[in-house]
Amino acid sequence: TALELTVLEARDRLGGTIETEHAGGFLVETGPDSFLSEKPWGLALCRRIGLESRLVGTDDRFRRVFVWFGKRLHPVPDGFQLLAPTRLTPFITSSLFSWPGKLRMALDVILPRGGGGDESLGAFVRRRLGREALERIAQPLVAGIYTADPDELSLLATMPRFVELERRERSLIVGL
Repeated sequence: TALELTVLEARDRLGGTIETEHAGGFLVETGPDSFLSEKPWGLALCRRIGLESRLVGTDDRFRRVFVWFGKRLHPVPDGFQLLAPTRLTPFITSSLFSWPGKLRMALDVILPRGGGGDESLGAFVRRRLGREALERIAQPLVAGIYTADPDELSLLATMPRFVELERRERSLIVGL
């Protein structure tokens, strides 16, 4: 029996954001490779479809995240909670951010609350922490989870915790 199949792909190759690259002697796998286990829905889905036994958790002894920027890998500063820093010294000494970028992110502690409604994840990060925080931390980390453009993701649907932090504490940095 003949099967007719139509494949729609926005890029010039199949696979979307899933890709293997060679950079600086390293093999770099791009695209989604994880989900936030603090959200129960991903784990519940894995249980329901029989994949729970195949999940591989992280080992905190080796838990280290790197971001490729400026032709080299930079470690995400210790204490970073997905979008914002929680520890001053690792953030200040990090090579991932420029000094103007660090100062812009620090403004989070004095910025007013937002309107409280939904906005894109990208707009939220730019508003609270600045463009550099979006480009160098939020976008790479979010791409590994959602394989999507942060400007196309609803903040309420993906990271409601940060909406609540801003509402309750005003500042992400203070709230974390």
